[in-house]
Amino acid sequence: MNRNDFIKKQIAGLENADITALKGQFRELYGFECGATNAKNLRSRIAYKMQELYFGGLSDADKAMLDAIADKDPAANLRAEGMKPRVFVKGTRLCRDWKGKTYEVLVHQDGRFEYEGEIYRSLTSIAEKITGTHWNGKKFFGVK
Repeated sequence: MNRNDFIKKQIAGLENADITALKGQFRELYGFECGATNAKNLRSRIAYKMQELYFGGLSDADKAMLDAIADKDPAANLRAEGMKPRVFVKGTRLCRDWKGKTYEVLVHQDGRFEYEGEIYRSLTSIAEKITGTHWNGKKFFGVK
């Protein structure tokens, strides 16, 4: 069996795996738990990682070439001009009800946030701690 046939067979085997088996395989390949997701997404991510490990990822030269192309492309380097960063007023309390529990964050003077007695640099890190998966912190707390 050649290399291509071998990896195709491995990927085809993912179609019969249930969500528990897929989560286990994801953990094994990536080294961390997957967040809330579905079987289709897991199959895609696992297949990608299998191919990357088997055939190799992008070379350093290819990465440098893509970075150089992106640096020259204005659409790849969009900046929100004229928008001021949101400044939270010290003492503001941000609340979010999630999965039956209310979570509260206190804004500090230095732009940091307090949650359960610990200080965080961003709302995103707090949202990740609460949910166990990556969230945009402003979106999670409903800050526009």
